[in-house]
Amino acid sequence: MKSILIIEDDVVFARSIGNWLKRQEMGSERVTTLSAARKALSAGEYDLVLADLRLPDGNSTDLLQWMHDRYIATPFLIMTNYGQVENAVEAMRLGAVNYLCKPVQPDRLLEAIRKEFRRPKHDSTEFYRGDSDKAREMYHRIGLVAPSDISVLIRGASGTGKEHIALELHKQSRRKNRPYITLDCGSLPEDLAASELFGHRKGAFTGAENDKTGLFQEADGGTLFLDEIGNLAYRSQMLLLRALQEKCYRPVGATRERSFDIRLIAATNENLEEAIAGGRFREDLFHRLNEFTIRVPLLSECSEDILPLARFLLEHLSKEHQKRVQGFDRLAEAALKRYPWPGNIRELRNTVRSALLLTDGDWITATSLNLDLTLKQEEVSGLTEEEKERRLLLQTLEQTRNNRAKAAKMLNISRTTLYEKLRKYGVI
Repeated sequence: MKSILIIEDDVVFARSIGNWLKRQEMGSERVTTLSAARKALSAGEYDLVLADLRLPDGNSTDLLQWMHDRYIATPFLIMTNYGQVENAVEAMRLGAVNYLCKPVQPDRLLEAIRKEFRRPKHDSTEFYRGDSDKAREMYHRIGLVAPSDISVLIRGASGTGKEHIALELHKQSRRKNRPYITLDCGSLPEDLAASELFGHRKGAFTGAENDKTGLFQEADGGTLFLDEIGNLAYRSQMLLLRALQEKCYRPVGATRERSFDIRLIAATNENLEEAIAGGRFREDLFHRLNEFTIRVPLLSECSEDILPLARFLLEHLSKEHQKRVQGFDRLAEAALKRYPWPGNIRELRNTVRSALLLTDGDWITATSLNLDLTLKQEEVSGLTEEEKERRLLLQTLEQTRNNRAKAAKMLNISRTTLYEKLRKYGVI
């Protein structure tokens, strides 16, 4: 469930927003002052901050500056009166993602929140083109298929950068200037799938107080990226398949069907053939999605890319955390090359970030990397993808001292998906 921090001194208004968010299956916490907001942001993790511009102890611009100084990158949405729009624009210069004029309309607020939650989290540290044979082969296939409109299934282990490949396909396509919409299929509730995918009309069901735009309409003319497609509920698979077959859909409660023009990209780390055999995934949907396959190699299969990628990550993370080091010492570089990287690029990024923060000197040492060099490549190769993913989850939770919000952020997945994976592997 998404968590939103509401900063509003009008207690009744704040409570009504919180109750309304609860009906939208979002959690919230309410504070009335900037000082209380600072305490909340220091103590916990939130997916979004929703703040009034003027508060009893200052303006939200002061809080934005405070967050910037402490590298707190939580998306920030401003609520303001019409006469304060100029100040809201100043807040956006400081990092606010958008502003809404009071009185805030629920449908506009929901649209703004969902737009932010669907915003692709493009981590610039992932955009490294390796020079290994496997990496060159993969980017060659991307270049071949990107200009076409056929559906692409991206297959690869957890942490290999499948989201980056999907974005690359979009940026190299003729649709690059049109919408790029992403959906984490693992966080899509089965009972809300039709509404999320196709939208709904006001009054279509209890709680449908306004018209809602679905993902198919948002992505029209552009690209729809379905991440973790293997986690899509079976009934939701049927809805998706029917729309793809008929090339149209009908919003919930509508009387007319709508046609659509989208490029579909899906990604998975699961063995969909096994899921088909086990009755968990529709074979006809698989063939609709799998018109062209791109396989993302394991980091261990691209050993010559490990050190250049680690240096690339260190450069970007140093800017992000405003902490400079000279690089990796020789023992650290040897450890980076020797370690089998079961968590792939994601694990490498997390390791470099932790080592950077732990390093007091000019060079990152093997001790700072804290890698288990007793783990051999043969042992990793013998693990299933699920075992590798479970190991990465446990390792990340250990790094974050079991702070699940931080773990989800480090893994670049939603908290809903993290909890589902933890339950899947019996961790909770």
